[in-house]
Amino acid sequence: MDKIGRNDQCYCKSGKKYKKCCLLKDEKKENLKKRVMNYTRRDLISGPYKDCPNPDCLSKDSFGMFVNVGNSESYTRECIRCGYSKGFDLPKINKRVIYLDQFVISNLIKLLDKDHPSHKKIKADPFWEALFIKLETASKSQAIVCPDSFYHKDESLVGGIDFRSAKRIYEHFSSGKTLHPSLMIEKKQLTHHFNGWLEGKKVYFEFNPQDISFEEDLHSWSIGLRVSVGGNPYDGQIDGIRKSNKNTADQFKIIWSGWQTRKNSFLEIVKEETLGLGKGMVGAATQFEEKRRKLMAKVKAGEDYTLDLDSIFPPMSNDTLNELSGVARRKGIPEDKIIKAVLEYLNDADALLEVPAVRISSVMFAGLAHLASNGKKNPPKSTVDIQFISSYLPYCDALFVDKESAKLLKQFPKNTPENLKLKEFSSRVFSLDNKKEFLDYLDKIVSEIPKEQIDLLKDIGGENYDKPYWDIIEYEKQDN
Repeated sequence: MDKIGRNDQCYCKSGKKYKKCCLLKDEKKENLKKRVMNYTRRDLISGPYKDCPNPDCLSKDSFGMFVNVGNSESYTRECIRCGYSKGFDLPKINKRVIYLDQFVISNLIKLLDKDHPSHKKIKADPFWEALFIKLETASKSQAIVCPDSFYHKDESLVGGIDFRSAKRIYEHFSSGKTLHPSLMIEKKQLTHHFNGWLEGKKVYFEFNPQDISFEEDLHSWSIGLRVSVGGNPYDGQIDGIRKSNKNTADQFKIIWSGWQTRKNSFLEIVKEETLGLGKGMVGAATQFEEKRRKLMAKVKAGEDYTLDLDSIFPPMSNDTLNELSGVARRKGIPEDKIIKAVLEYLNDADALLEVPAVRISSVMFAGLAHLASNGKKNPPKSTVDIQFISSYLPYCDALFVDKESAKLLKQFPKNTPENLKLKEFSSRVFSLDNKKEFLDYLDKIVSEIPKEQIDLLKDIGGENYDKPYWDIIEYEKQDN
């Protein structure tokens, strides 16, 4: 194409002048070509630099860090002058697993985003700045990992916080490590327990956090490049989450009203909530079968119908029922008695309370019922916190949650049986009620890092390897 002037008619025949049409697009293309053409291996090497150890080179400050891929078990240095390279193994490390509630992520965004309406308010509270600094130090020192979850994503999509900023923050501290949703963890625990229940054996649980992570190695070094793809909401996802949240909230208001007028004991509510698990599963399965039957009848009769995905795809709780049936089948229970065995198990409250996720959830809901019956007027806005806490509490070293949830895990009515006080779980629970303790907890973790690990980190990232990334949100907004 011949060179075109800024004031000439644009070559795309839009009728506009070139400067007001395709000029900017063409300039971007040219700049991209230059960047690609001038890109060399040397661009993949950065500081901190050391003297080259190659006897034939020995150049000063030339032996830099070659770009590393996240979760690697080694790193490489390469000389920008002679090309000499050398690899260094990374030792095995053991990180503390800390789960941060979505409200923590949201407040960190408000702290870091100077344009956010609540920035000044959050900035005025010294806790949030101190928290970010200490999380950065502990995370960059490879002492902690704060896995993200589907709850982070869903709450970010409908929580009034820019989703890309939220995703950037929770993935920054999770290094891409994502925990399983509650139903998967509950299903795994139930099938494990049902296996022992059928044999009349005492069932023991191991709480290895890597068992509930999609990327099993939670303790890998999170240095170097990490590519994050996808994550944007699909069509209808946000509306679907809002609809589901509203339905859940409306149903819970009815339950709350019932609790306010009842005087059932804490233990009675615990057992009621526990047995509600099986009733909910069976009810959902029955409702699905009825919907599908009606849909198939209309299709067969050639009648008009509205396609409802709930009539096609079974509820996720059906997976748990199928897994339990599979356990019974493998135990040699006759086919015509499998359903009976599963239902008998799901109606054994004492047995189900041995399942950690079920026990924690039932105790927390019973705690809410106790509050309702003792005059608390309004229910919590969401029960999502109970979902993730009941699943993650046994596996994490610590959780930072909202104040009400923390109280449900620590404060119990008089005469509560010891097995319902959740003392067997060693996870530390923090909230804004004991926020200083959480800062001290992070400090203690950092103070226990071996000197050899700190030396490696300084070799990889320099003396200021743990410098807080204050501009993380600003850079994210630029990329948008």
